[in-house]
Amino acid sequence: MTGFSAKSGFRNTILFGTTLLLMLTANLLTAFGGFFYETAANLMFAANIVMNLAIVCDLIPNVRRDFPFLVFVGTYNILLLGRVYVSFLAHYSEILYYLEAENFYNLFVALQVVMLCLLSIYTAYRLAGPMFAKREKSVRENGWAAVSQNPLLPIIRQISTVVLLVSSLASFYTLMESILNVLRSGYLGSFTKVNAASIPSAVSRLSMFFVPSFAVFLATMPSRKQLKLPMAVYGVYLLATLFTGRRNTFVCEAITILIYFVLRDSLNEKSERIFKKRTVVGGGILAVVAMYLLQLLAEIRAYGLLSHRNFLDTVVNFLYSQGASFRVVVQTVNNWDLFDHGMTWKYLFYPFELFVHNNLITRSLFGLSPILEVQTTAFVVGTHNYAHALTYLVDPLRYLSGGGFGTSFVAESYVAFGFLGVIIVGAGVGLILRFFASMLTRSWIVMACCLLALRDFVYIPRSFAFLWVTNVFNLTYLCFYVAVYLAALFVFRLGTHVRPVKRVQGLGEEHP
Repeated sequence: MTGFSAKSGFRNTILFGTTLLLMLTANLLTAFGGFFYETAANLMFAANIVMNLAIVCDLIPNVRRDFPFLVFVGTYNILLLGRVYVSFLAHYSEILYYLEAENFYNLFVALQVVMLCLLSIYTAYRLAGPMFAKREKSVRENGWAAVSQNPLLPIIRQISTVVLLVSSLASFYTLMESILNVLRSGYLGSFTKVNAASIPSAVSRLSMFFVPSFAVFLATMPSRKQLKLPMAVYGVYLLATLFTGRRNTFVCEAITILIYFVLRDSLNEKSERIFKKRTVVGGGILAVVAMYLLQLLAEIRAYGLLSHRNFLDTVVNFLYSQGASFRVVVQTVNNWDLFDHGMTWKYLFYPFELFVHNNLITRSLFGLSPILEVQTTAFVVGTHNYAHALTYLVDPLRYLSGGGFGTSFVAESYVAFGFLGVIIVGAGVGLILRFFASMLTRSWIVMACCLLALRDFVYIPRSFAFLWVTNVFNLTYLCFYVAVYLAALFVFRLGTHVRPVKRVQGLGEEHP
C-alpha cells in the first residue's frame, strides 16, 4: 500500500518540522551578525542532515517506485555536498578555506541555496504524485500487464539493434580520436587545444545514432537473451570512455542502466525479482569500491601515478573532490556583486543558445556562427556558458591553464533569478523525476526519451539546468525516432517475416 500511514506521517512531521525549525532559527541568528553567522551556518548544515534523513526515510517504503529519485538524492549529496560533509566533519577549523567561502555569512547563504533547492525538488515530487497515481498503481498491481503493448515493438527492436551495431563502429572510431588527443595533449591540454585531427563527417554523423539506438532498444523491453549482444557492445564502449580521463559518461550511463533494470525488476512477481533486500548490502559495497577505483583513475589522470593513501582515505578524498560543485554555488555568492544581473538570466538558458548556434538548420536560418567551446580569453569574454564565465572571473590563470569549476543547475538558477529561480527550477526537476517513476508504462518513444534524460538528471547537480532538453529533443534524435517508426511500419505492412517474440514477463523469461 502507498496510502497515508500514521507512522510515516508522525515521522515526517518530526523530521521535516525539525528541518524547518533549524532553518528558521539560522535565518533569525543572521540578524545579529558577527559570531552568530558561524552558528547560523552550523545550524543550516545540521538542517541539511536532518532534511536528507527525512527524505530518505520517506522514500524507503516505496523504494522501487521512487528509486530514480533516491538515486538523484544520492548524486545531489555527493556532487553538491560531498565536500561540505568532509570539511565540516574533518576540517572544521579551516572550513572557510576548504569550502572557499569568504566568510561564514556567505557559507550560510550557499548552504541555504543548496538546501532550498533540494527541498523544492522533494516537495514538487510529492505534490506531483496524484498526476501519475493511476500509472503507478497499475505497475504495482498489474506488473508486466502495465507495460505499453505495440505490435511494432519486435520490429523496432531489431531495427534499433542493427543501427546500434553499425553506429558503434563510428562511435568507437570517434572515441579513439578523443583518447589519442588526451594522450597527445594531456587531460587538461585537451580542454585548451582544438583537436587538429579531422573526423570524417559521415563517421561523426553516424556515431550520433549510437546512444539513441541503445535507448530505443531498451525501451522495447527485450528479453535477457536479446539483451546480451547490445549490452556487451555498449558496456565495452562505456569502459573505453574511461581512457579519455572523463568519468562522468561511464558513471551516468551505468546509473541510468541500473535505474532501468530496477524499475523493470519491479514488474516481476516478488518471488521472481532479482533485486531483493540482500542485494542492497552487496550494492552498497560495490558502490564504495567503485568510488575507490574512480578516485584512483582521477589521480592517474592528474599526476600520472597513484598516491599512497589507504582505502578509506581514498574514498573520503573521492567524496571531497566530487563535492566540488558546491564551490560553484559558494563562489557565486562570494562574487554576487561582480555580476551584471541584467544579463545573468542568459547563463540559465545557455544550452538553448548553444543549440541554435550549432544546429545546421537554425544556424543557416539566422545567419549565426557555430560555438566552439575552448578555454581561451577570446571565447570567455563573449560566452554565456556559466562554467567558463565563473572560473575566469574567480581565477583567470586556472581557467587559461585548462582548469575549471564546472557549473551547477543550482548556481545557474540562483545567479539568474535568486531564491525564486532556485524554487521554480527545483520544482520543475521534481516534477520530471516523478514522471520517471512510471516511465515503463509509456510508449517506446517516450521511454527512450526518459532514458536519455535520466543520464542528464543524474549529473544535473554538476551540469546545466536545461542541457537535458537539447540533448533529448534534438532534431537528430527526433528524426531517428520517426525513421525507425516508419521503417517498422513499412515492414509490418508488407508482412515481412519477423520472428514473433512472446511478451516478456521477466528478465529472460518468455511466456505465452
